[in-house]
Amino acid sequence: MITIMWNPWHGCRKCSPGCLNCYVYYLDSKYNKDSNIITKSAFQLPLKKDRQGNFKIPSNTTLATCFTSDFLIEEADEWRTEAWNIIKQRSDLQFLIPTKKNT
Repeated sequence: MITIMWNPWHGCRKCSPGCLNCYVYYLDSKYNKDSNIITKSAFQLPLKKDRQGNFKIPSNTTLATCFTSDFLIEEADEWRTEAWNIIKQRSDLQFLIPTKKNT
């Protein structure tokens, strides 16, 4: 099984004691990046094609989605519909989408 990271947006907010040792905040701090700022990033990755017109990401690949953010973070509300559309277009992939939301 192939797994690829897809982070259509980056950044998060610490919301619980479990966030104390967050790897995103740790890695961002090494590059002087503010993890609290939510930014759109590698959005079109699942739709990229090679020169022959084939998807670069092969069918049956798992995309670990939003591992540097939260798919349901409010700051990404305006982008989420577009992300769902990409997920619908690539129904041949498996999208693993964890979230911090418990409501």
